[in-house]
Amino acid sequence: MASKDWLEAESRAERANELLEAHRLEEALHELQLAVEINPNNSTWQTNLGKLLDDLKHYDQAVGAYEHAVDLEPHNVELLTALGVDYARTGQLEKSLFRFEQLEALNPYYEPSFCHRIYVFASLGNHEKAEEMFYMARQLSDHCPICYHHMGLSLLMRGEYDRALYCFRMVSEQRPDFPQIHQRMGECHWRMGKLSEAREDYLEEIRREPKNLDAMLQFGQLLTELGEIDSAREKFHRVLEFEPDNLTARINLGDLETREGRFQGAIENYQAALEERPYHLHLRRQLARAYEAVGRWDLARKQLEVALDIDEEQPEVLSEIAEVCVNDNDPGSAQKYLEELVKMAPYQPEVLHNLAVTHFLQNHWDQGIGFCRKALEIDRQYLPALHKLAVAYLSIGSWDEARLTIRQGLDLEPENEQFQQLARHMKVGRFGDVVANALKPVKTVGRQIGKLFGKPATAPSEN
Repeated sequence: MASKDWLEAESRAERANELLEAHRLEEALHELQLAVEINPNNSTWQTNLGKLLDDLKHYDQAVGAYEHAVDLEPHNVELLTALGVDYARTGQLEKSLFRFEQLEALNPYYEPSFCHRIYVFASLGNHEKAEEMFYMARQLSDHCPICYHHMGLSLLMRGEYDRALYCFRMVSEQRPDFPQIHQRMGECHWRMGKLSEAREDYLEEIRREPKNLDAMLQFGQLLTELGEIDSAREKFHRVLEFEPDNLTARINLGDLETREGRFQGAIENYQAALEERPYHLHLRRQLARAYEAVGRWDLARKQLEVALDIDEEQPEVLSEIAEVCVNDNDPGSAQKYLEELVKMAPYQPEVLHNLAVTHFLQNHWDQGIGFCRKALEIDRQYLPALHKLAVAYLSIGSWDEARLTIRQGLDLEPENEQFQQLARHMKVGRFGDVVANALKPVKTVGRQIGKLFGKPATAPSEN
């Protein structure tokens, strides 16, 4: 390296130190990056660059700086530790594990090599090994808050909330300023059903760290569960003030607007979220439901069609788009979607019943009757199919079959108003209005099927 370049690199590094002392981190980063670009073989600069990138939470870039430094100083314990931690932070768990095992080989009594492996093994789902690391670390240092924190995370992942809470309280006692510790206690209390205690934990976390957006989001979700809707909305909006493209905040605001019946606001929030994550299936479904609520079946259908383009093997979406098609006066398309659904769920009477409805709406009486019978072969007491079968027989003038089917329904459930109504109208020979009303499109066409497959649940984060 030419002396001129060497002098420039030194000057950049010195300038970076001055800027760091003035807490001008971004400018310091720029100068330090220029310095290591000129001279990448200065391990001190690479180490300082990694630390600065860590401070700025640019962990992916920090990994690169530490890797360069470790190449220059392969037995530097501090560097290996920093690299192992950042590998874990960036999800490179096997690499992280290798570095900490390397540290143990260098020094079997180096506590951080065990301490950080608690987190790595927990993240890999090997909680037994995580606990083993915890007890090995405690033999070397009985009061390490990081150990208790990582062990608490492992226990939280396993649903052992009492033990996790104990670990987090130990952290708080040893280091009251430990990052996110009140958030972690809040998660435990929330999952234990102690919502008031959780509320206080989150308030304390946000008081200590107003920019902890993850805690703010969780707090908003907790407030929603507590029914404090205005406060929850305020928390989600505050997140967006710090991070305008935050997907979770947008989705939660959309859900709140839906809950309050303000569907236009829900649509706006879901659309904004989709701009950030266009392939988010749950978001597409939520937006479709908001469009349904305002009677825009065409727009709801488009959203569900996109969802199926993303992944066609979605029984819930097939049921929902069938419902939308029925309400959009297109039973033929609903029929096609339900036929696909029958291939996935051939033994669900609800699916066969709804497929029968789409045929009846097209005056395909024989086909509809056939699907009602198939539903009843699976469940002889499935009253919706029995009711539609009776209606179909009335519609085509098969009086004896209709009378027998109505009697079967009343035998199963004597107080059933639908079958009683059909029986009354048969006696007087007036059932045209009853038939027409029975075959009107209803919102349960798709929802009944969707319930069979479950919906995504909301829960506190385990990050």
